[in-house]
Amino acid sequence: MLKKDFLWGGAVTAHQSEGAYSEGGKVPAVCDLTVTGEFSDFKDGIDAYHRYEEDFNMFQEMGFNAYRFSFDWSRLMDSETTYNEAGFVFYDHFIDALIKRGIKPIATLYHFEMPVFLHQKYNGFYSRKVVDIFVELCKKIVDRYHEKVFQWIIFNEQNGILQKGPKMFFGAVCPENMNPQTFDNQLMHNTLIAHSLINEYIHQKGGKVMGMATVVQSYPETCHPLDTLESMKAQSEAYVFLDVFARGHYNSYYYANMQNEGTMPEILDGDLEILKKGITDSLSISYYMSTISHYGEESLTNINDVVIKKNPYLEMSEFGWTIDPIGLRITLRQLYDRYEMPIYIVENGFGYDDQIIDGKIEDDYRIDYMKKHIEQMKLAVKEGVDCRGYLAWGPVDILSSRAQMKKRYGMIYVNRDNHDLKDMKRIKKKSFDWFKQVIESNGEIL
Repeated sequence: MLKKDFLWGGAVTAHQSEGAYSEGGKVPAVCDLTVTGEFSDFKDGIDAYHRYEEDFNMFQEMGFNAYRFSFDWSRLMDSETTYNEAGFVFYDHFIDALIKRGIKPIATLYHFEMPVFLHQKYNGFYSRKVVDIFVELCKKIVDRYHEKVFQWIIFNEQNGILQKGPKMFFGAVCPENMNPQTFDNQLMHNTLIAHSLINEYIHQKGGKVMGMATVVQSYPETCHPLDTLESMKAQSEAYVFLDVFARGHYNSYYYANMQNEGTMPEILDGDLEILKKGITDSLSISYYMSTISHYGEESLTNINDVVIKKNPYLEMSEFGWTIDPIGLRITLRQLYDRYEMPIYIVENGFGYDDQIIDGKIEDDYRIDYMKKHIEQMKLAVKEGVDCRGYLAWGPVDILSSRAQMKKRYGMIYVNRDNHDLKDMKRIKKKSFDWFKQVIESNGEIL
């Protein structure tokens, strides 16, 4: 039985949904620099900037009591010293529209939307100057909204920093002749310093923070002990962040590993004391898939898109992601055993190239995916895990992280494709009424 105040809803980012690229004083963001031209770009999104009330009405009809969104940094600052009031006014109305409909806003402060000028001048979060700028921006945001927003996520999927691949989502490029692992560790450290300072400020204002990581459950490929060690190493890239969120310090394994490999970041005097301020009120995760680990091989990369190794016991989506509901249950149990903190699932869902046939979208495959994951979440709760929320990723179709419309997650279809914006009409999929029933029954009817 889930708690009566269990959070049901959805989650999006600003850059994948808002559009309005040249409106309201917005400037280019680092996510724009990740666009390859293979699909689309983030300039139009699904026009949520103008149509969010229409979307919120549909979320209200589904029964949402929570909605996670991001503040677009590039809409809020037009230089490193000036703020864009028009951007704040937009979020004033946006947040009020959620509250009016009885939907609790859950705000993400960084979801890959740093202004490009901070990448160009400082190399993003590789620079402590950008940490300072971001902390001051977040204080301004919290000051303005702390009486309306009570739950915050500071960084989205912060542990993505340690996945192999480019780091432009954090506004940074590895300097020439620098060890890439040292670079990654510096980004990790700098963003954890930012997290800890902002976490402290949110608490001073009476808010609650969900420390967030993306968790890809990793199984040993064989029963060889070295594969088990490789699996533990893969998991450690999430734990190093979660340990700061739960304990206020680096775990001994990862810290020793940095020392042993000669990849220690620059840690300033007082930094380790600052990390002690990073303990959050709860943990939150995105979970989509699992992978397998083989000694000496990468089990997960994020070059262009997440690449994982195939598990012969599990099916994969058309986009190459393992479908593993039991992996979610394992993940929840592992995290709760390790931390004994409340956990929220703030991203989960199934990406598919939905088709309209005879005016309908019969997305039974999405219902099946979500149903099985919610079932496993409920079993984890029955086994003692304090899980307090489930937010579906992209409840209305949005652009994917690679700026494509073909990979749709929503229970609401948006009528546009990669290159033709069409009319962006919203159309309910079969999963709309299914998820509505799930929420009405607090997860009892699946």
